[in-house]
Parts: sequence; structure tokens; C-alpha cells
Amino acid sequence: MTTTATPPAPTSNDAAVTPQKVGFVHLGCPKNLVDTENMLGLLEADGHQIVADEADADVVLVNTCSFIEKAQQESVDVLSNLAEQGKKLVIAGCLAQKFQGELLDLFPEADAVVGINDVPDIAKIMRRTQHGERVLATQQDPTYVLRDDTIRKHVTLGAWAYLKIAEGCDYKCSFCIIPSMRGTFRSRSPQNIIDNAKQLVERGVKEVILVGQDTTSYGKDMDSSLPKLLQRLNDEVDGLEWIRFMYAYPNLVSDELLETIDGCDKIVKYLDCPLQHTHPEMLKRMRRPVMDHVAFAQRVRDKVRNVKLRTAFITGFPGETEEHFQHLKRSIEEAKWDRLGIFEYSDVDTAHSQTLDGKVTKAVITQRRKELMAIQQPIAYAHNQAMVGTVVPVMIDEMNAYGQMTGRSQWDAPEVDNSVLVKTSETNAALPGEIVNVRITHAGPYDVKGELA
Repeated sequence: MTTTATPPAPTSNDAAVTPQKVGFVHLGCPKNLVDTENMLGLLEADGHQIVADEADADVVLVNTCSFIEKAQQESVDVLSNLAEQGKKLVIAGCLAQKFQGELLDLFPEADAVVGINDVPDIAKIMRRTQHGERVLATQQDPTYVLRDDTIRKHVTLGAWAYLKIAEGCDYKCSFCIIPSMRGTFRSRSPQNIIDNAKQLVERGVKEVILVGQDTTSYGKDMDSSLPKLLQRLNDEVDGLEWIRFMYAYPNLVSDELLETIDGCDKIVKYLDCPLQHTHPEMLKRMRRPVMDHVAFAQRVRDKVRNVKLRTAFITGFPGETEEHFQHLKRSIEEAKWDRLGIFEYSDVDTAHSQTLDGKVTKAVITQRRKELMAIQQPIAYAHNQAMVGTVVPVMIDEMNAYGQMTGRSQWDAPEVDNSVLVKTSETNAALPGEIVNVRITHAGPYDVKGELA
């Protein structure tokens, strides 16, 4: 695509807003979901009506993802489908930041393209579109971070909610384009996060899940740190039951952080730390820390009582030989990760890894992923089998279609980890958001079943 669109001249933002029915589509990661909810909150505060069904909408806000080729194609497919329905579009998020004015050319139905830095100005941008402008708002080098006055409309509010603590990233992983789209790392103020957590609890949230591109770098640009923030959340937010953080960077998992997890009663005994590979040569190509991952897993288990670890690896990265792959297999067998995700490598058009030699064929990548998951399945099953007969606290998320309560232990993050299916009766049930004691009676490789104890 070639950029031909030019930004329109600004017009007054003071004219009265014409209320519209605004639909929305959220694509990508939890961090993107928080941005979506912030934009919806700002639009609702400016007089628009937020509708859940895009068919009822006058305009649809699509917050896109562009992290990998598959996500990028999904974003384009969603936009194309909405355009075919004749919907007016506001395109936001990573795809907007990456392709900018090209999207105005590709989608005549787009009233606006809104980059990462322009999330706080979404209401003003919408007003400009109502005066006939097609708005291109995509500043380079984003500096946006959640402000104290940010309004958020929760579209997924339940027993848990994501809480973004930082923006951007300073690492240069060769497969990742996040820093080029979302800018350098910047922390949100600790008090703002504490206040936000209290607001969530007032709305019924029992678990907050801290997210950012790299949560373990939190506070490095101010007088704070992730352990300090976790301690404050643990001590200062009454009514909060569980605190979880995602996306730890391996060489930033300090003893202080592990001691904080172990010592705070509200912090779940769970560590999510994507490691990407185990062989030193692959890690160097990925521009990731070279370390002994089996020793890392043991260190975490030694420091945090009753902890469970989640990680993720990429297979098929350019240059991955059979020797590299066998090294990864052995590491998984030795470390015995409690939760594991395996991702198939794919080129991203502006990532450094696209330029590397030694491409692995799609067929080999898919086969390697299958082999790794075949190794992990009995490991996961054994971890679950060890729970049978024990009583564990479970947070109830919902009642499923089969009349069972569906919940999670502290060792399971929503949307990515295991579920606990709890047998119910007319006189023996719990409400979403409640934490109940469950005796585990059956185990599968990924989910477990139980009954109220």
C-alpha cells in the first residue's frame, strides 16, 4: 500500500456533539482491551450511546492488532466485513499506528484513523468527523500514558478486570514491532493505579490483573518498582481478593519480586514469564536474555511457596535447527512448566526477524508445535492429578451452558489457563465473583472438576 492521504486541517471541536450509536470491536491483547474501554468511556461521556451489537451502530470503533501477520490479517478482515455492511468506521490501535493514512485509502468507509497517542482525544476526533472531515490522527513516537482523569467504560466487567500499569517497551526483541508502534517504556503513576483499583473494587471486581508490554520494568522511570506497587495494592485496596500480573521479563524477576509474591496474601502464587526459546543461539537471534531456564524455574519454585509457572515459547524461528529444537524439548521435559503456550513463528513485515536467514517451512513449524504440546500434555495432566482430593479456593466466573459453575484457582489467569468446573445443585451454588472452597474430584490435562467443600 502507498500512502496518499494527507491529514485534514483541524476544525473547531467546540460545536455541539451529534449523539451517535457507537459499536465496537476489540482485537488483540488485554492491553488493547483497556484502550478500547477507555475510548468508549470518553465517547459515552461526550454524549454518544455505546451499543453491543454492531448492526445497531451508526459508526463502529475497531481497535486493531498488528503484532503478528495473522493478527494483522484478522484486523483487515474485520474492517472489510464491516465496510461491506456499509458501516462507517473509526480505525484505532496498532494497525492504525503502523499503516496510518494508507488505511484511509484502503477503506473509504473510514471516518478516522486513530493512533496510539490519540486515544485520549477520541471524542474530539469524533466531533471532527461529524463536521465532514476524514481525520488522520497518528502521531509518531507515542508518549500517551493513562491519565488520572481517564474515563473507562467496562464492557467485560465481572469478577476480574485488567489494569494497565505501563505503556511501550524499551526492549528490541527481533520478532516484535511493539516498540516501533507504542513507543518507549513509560509507567503510569502509582497513585493513579491504586485509585483505579479501588474504583474497580467498588464496581464488584475481586481480581485485578496488571498488564503492560513489560510489567517487570514498572517504575524504572520514576521512584517506584513493581514490588513496591504490588505491596501497596496488597495493603491499601480493601475488598480486593486477588492480584495478578502478566508478561514478566525473565532477567527482571528479582529476588525482591519473588519475596513480595510469596509474602503478600492477596498476590496469587503464579508467575507468567514468556521465555520464547531455550537455546543460547536462538535467544541471541531473538535478542532475548540468554539464561538457564530450568534453573530459572527452580529458583522461582524455591522462593515462592506453592507457586505455579506459566511460560510461552516460539518454534520455527529463523535459523532453528533440529539441534535447537531438541534443546527446547529437553528443557520443557526438565522444567515441567505448569502452564505452557507454544506459538508458531511467522514473519512480520517490519520486524528484524523477517530479514534473518534460515527460514523454517510452515509444515515443519506446525509439526514442531504438535511435538511440544504432546510433551506438555502429560506434564499438565500430572500437575492436575496432584490436585485431586485437595480443597482449593476457586473464584467463580460464570454458570456455563451445562449448569455447572465455571471458575478458576489462583493458579489460572482468565482466557489463557485452566478452568475449574464445579458441580452445583438448586441448594448448592455460588454467584460470580465469589471465592469458594472446592474439593477437586477429577482431573484432565487442562481442566479439573470438583464440588463445593
